[in-house]
Formats: sequence, C-alpha cells, structure tokens
Amino acid sequence: MSDVATGFLEPEDLPPRYDLHPEVASWIRALRSQNLSENTQRIYRRAGDSFAAYLLDEKAGYQPASEGGHPAPTSLEEVHREHVQAYIADLIKRTSAGNAHQHFRSLKTFFNWLVNEEELTRSPMRTMKPPEVGEVVVPVIPDDALKKLLAICKGTSFKQRRDTAIIMLFLDTGVRLSELTERSVGHLDLDLMVFYVLGKGGRERAVPFGRTTSVAVDRYLRALGKHRKKTLEKDDALWWSVKRGSRMTIWGVGTMIENRCKEAGIPHIHPHQFRHTFAHLWKLNGGNEDDLMRITGWKSRQMLSRYAASSGAERARLAHKTLSPGDRL
Repeated sequence: MSDVATGFLEPEDLPPRYDLHPEVASWIRALRSQNLSENTQRIYRRAGDSFAAYLLDEKAGYQPASEGGHPAPTSLEEVHREHVQAYIADLIKRTSAGNAHQHFRSLKTFFNWLVNEEELTRSPMRTMKPPEVGEVVVPVIPDDALKKLLAICKGTSFKQRRDTAIIMLFLDTGVRLSELTERSVGHLDLDLMVFYVLGKGGRERAVPFGRTTSVAVDRYLRALGKHRKKTLEKDDALWWSVKRGSRMTIWGVGTMIENRCKEAGIPHIHPHQFRHTFAHLWKLNGGNEDDLMRITGWKSRQMLSRYAASSGAERARLAHKTLSPGDRL
C-alpha cells in the first residue's frame, strides 16, 4: 500500500527499474568504430553490463543508503552519482580497489559518451573522483616454478609443443595476454625473431625474442601444421584449441596456464605475472629502461615504476652488495 502523503511507496507500487543494457550495447558498437582493441572493448562492456545489472537487481543490487537517498533509477535521466558511488563501493567490498578503479574509468567514458550523443545533458560522474588504489606488488614467478612449469610441458605432442611455445613467448617478451592470444601465424617472424603484437590504443609494435624461444615456436608451428593437416598460411590462427577445434581465446590460454600449474604442483600463475617477471629480470640483469619501455609498449615511466616495484627490494639488495659503502672501507 502506498503512502502518498509521505512519498514512500510499497515495492509493488514502484515503477520498474531502468535497464541500461541497450545504451551499453550502443556504446560498444560506437567503440568498434574507433578501432579499439578487442580487450579494451571487453573491459568497457564488462563494466557497463555489470553496472546495468546492479541497478536492475532488486535484492543484491542497488539500495538507497538512507530514507532520503535516491531510489533506483526508472529512467536514464534519473541515474545519479549516488548510484555509481554505491556500485563502486560494492565492487571494492566484493573484489578489489584496482578492479573498482577500472570500472570507474570505464563508466566515466560511458557517461561522457552519452553526453556527447545528447542522451544526457550532463554526466552523473562529472565531479566524482576515482577510488584510491594502493600499490599492489605483483609477485614475480620464482625460477624453480618456471622450471617445473616448462618441465611439465616437455614432450613432442601437439599440446606440449603449443604450451611450451606460449609459456616461452610470455616469459621472453613480456606481452599481455590479449597481445599474445589474438594473433595469426603471419605475426611471427622466426628469422628476425620478432613477434608483431597489437597493444593498447591499437598500436602495433615489434617485440623481439631469443633463440631458445625461436626454437620452441618453430617446433610448435611444425606441430600445428601436422595437427591441422594443412600448410599454414599467414592468416591462420596462431594458437589452436584441441578441445574446441578453433582459435584459442584469452580464457583458453589462461585456463591452460592454470591447468599446467596444477600438474606441476606449483601455485597458480596469472598470465600477467609473466609481464612483471620479464620486467624484473630485465632490470635485474642491467637492461636499459628505454628499451624495456619500447618492448613492453609503455608510454609513461609511471608504468615502468609500477612494474619494477614487483621485486625492487631484491634488486636493491643485489645492488648494495656491489655498492656497499661499508664494504669499500
């Protein structure tokens, strides 16, 4: 029963919550025309769809913080910063500040797009600040874990050749998961020992790799041709799923790493840890920072500092052994 005098309504009297999914779908179609990477589009879609689902969920989703708080929106114009703030707070609680920060940036882009499209007169996030994200130190992969991981993949079968090549490329190039996965055979040059990847912002770069990785990849490509019973062409998918009989996805590569870790009896390794490990080993062995930025595709030294922090203490200890003032007396 509704209470018209106070303005409070019983649940059955409330108008339906607004569904943002159609706007999110339109936004993603617009992003495709900007030639953004598939991974960037996935990140944006995940944030948009997740926020839309949060607003629709009457039980686990948005609830006003107080009696005077904004109710769930029933139209696009009613989406308020309070709704976004509640969603970000919920994400921090359920996942992490880093994940919430990524969703924040994606949603801000979404609402700015709605303003540009004249669907809204102003963004509900126009004065909002992103959540603070403390420095998260991603652990590098220990040498013994790498040796066990590669040992479990050793062999001549198609999957063993494939998984060894994937792990070696991850370790030897520091490429992102999407950069490694979404490639074709023609993006590898075994003579120059270069892997052409598509990074953030649609920027292609040539990433070098070493002789050992070149041998591993060459063995895999020969195994791939035999497995598919055909002469490989440049447009053929680089990584082939045995289970699905088609191009491997980023989820497939991630699952492969997870399964191989279990077989090797080592802690779970996230594909992005290879990127941190590459940066750590590069700096540990005296590699040039400008070269590291070029190889990894970083445009700012802030990213260099973030990745270098993974094992900075270890590098500092090793440097101190050489530069110790006390030992020089």
